[in-house]
Amino acid sequence: MSSKTVKQKKAVRIFWRWIGLLLFLCYLSGLIYATLFTYNHYAYGKSLNLVLFDSIRLMWDSRDYMLIFKNIIGNVMLFFPLGFLLPLISRKLSSWRAMFLIGFGTSGIIEVLQYQYAQRIFDIDDILLNGIGTMIGLLIFKICALFFRIIERNFSRKK
Repeated sequence: MSSKTVKQKKAVRIFWRWIGLLLFLCYLSGLIYATLFTYNHYAYGKSLNLVLFDSIRLMWDSRDYMLIFKNIIGNVMLFFPLGFLLPLISRKLSSWRAMFLIGFGTSGIIEVLQYQYAQRIFDIDDILLNGIGTMIGLLIFKICALFFRIIERNFSRKK
């Protein structure tokens, strides 16, 4: 492989890291706004749910499909970008262990802040769903990275 090809690969990776960083900053701003500064129509004031699956079961039993979609799917999708964008910025953040700790840790911090300052519910189920979203984001990142490497390898062979 020529030094020109190596430099081109490095330039492409740096470009995607910068794009990832910009997207992450936008995502982080949106995440903070959505979780700490928006009005929650379903909140009942400051309360705690420390029983795993309790609020998920309650929503499922309500058969309110919009509530189910908004809360369950919404909590998973809310943290999907975290698992996708952080590994794009830094390879050190592409391990399952690191993203598990970051995803569940970030969600836990947000839940504490929601309870303490936004007068909302601390829900252990939200932490679980957000963590799952982070891990799905990482899985999709790893699949995309694999395809990118395959395409990159095939492209460099043709030259």
